[in-house]
Amino acid sequence: MKNTPWLIVGAGAIGLFWHCKLQALGHKVHLVYRSENLGKKITLDSLPDTTEQNESIRSEHKIKSFTAQKLLEQDSIESYNKVMLCTKSFDLKSAFLQIASKVSEDANIACLCNGIGAQDELQNTLSENQTLWAGVTSEGVLKLDSNHVKHTGLGDTYFGQWTPTDPARLFPLSHLTVANIHQKIIEKLAVNATINPMTALFSMHNGDILNEEYKPLLEAITDELAGVFSHSKFDYVEQSQHLTADNLKNRVNTIAQLTRLNRSSMYEDIRQDRPTENEFISGFLIKNSPIELPIQELLYKGIAFPEQREESKKSY
Repeated sequence: MKNTPWLIVGAGAIGLFWHCKLQALGHKVHLVYRSENLGKKITLDSLPDTTEQNESIRSEHKIKSFTAQKLLEQDSIESYNKVMLCTKSFDLKSAFLQIASKVSEDANIACLCNGIGAQDELQNTLSENQTLWAGVTSEGVLKLDSNHVKHTGLGDTYFGQWTPTDPARLFPLSHLTVANIHQKIIEKLAVNATINPMTALFSMHNGDILNEEYKPLLEAITDELAGVFSHSKFDYVEQSQHLTADNLKNRVNTIAQLTRLNRSSMYEDIRQDRPTENEFISGFLIKNSPIELPIQELLYKGIAFPEQREESKKSY
């Protein structure tokens, strides 16, 4: 399967990073972008291999890229059986539908997006023999230019079948697969529901949420989330009941320290007047919680307001 190219959809930081990563593993890669022509190469500034090295390692990767429309016009390309969707949650389904006619009936389709909800939307559009591999990553990546990305933080990436089958199917990147992908995604959701809205609302880097003045809010958020994750009527309770208040505080504290100089994706979206994944993070929790979540609702509305304001401007 290594000889057939991967199709990556999305030319954001994660899409460009995975293009380089797959190439380094020996895979052929094609990439679909929305608007910015990427040229003939991607520049990747990688983290050093050892702690003794201070400077990043720069590498250049040849790229074959096109818009979705140009892809559909490529008669020489029959269909792809390996697809990786690196889009925002709200774009996941529409991004796939744009290229669906170029995807084989037995394709492995991976996605890397925040939150929960978009995976089900995508799963419902797939044919019976197409397999959705939901992914979650803690890699830190920053897009410096249209074809230039910087690896800012080491992390792990996992994929797993969103809807299990018997027998289980095989993923082309088998070393990255786990059986408990729903648990992994819930764990990241919990961290995102804390760090992302706090950093976006207060315009600060991830590490700043650990400052003394934010401690009461941080504890209130994690205490509230622990109540959801341990509730017997929460749909994902089997995957989330280990997320106690102390467990959540430790997770958030660790991630905030490791990424202390980074801006969360939600903060970046707000800064650049882009839509956020709020609906699939806080929005998902509010809709699916068996108990009231007044703090998450406050965070949700705080993030949603500027988005709604921009939509109102467009309507006039």
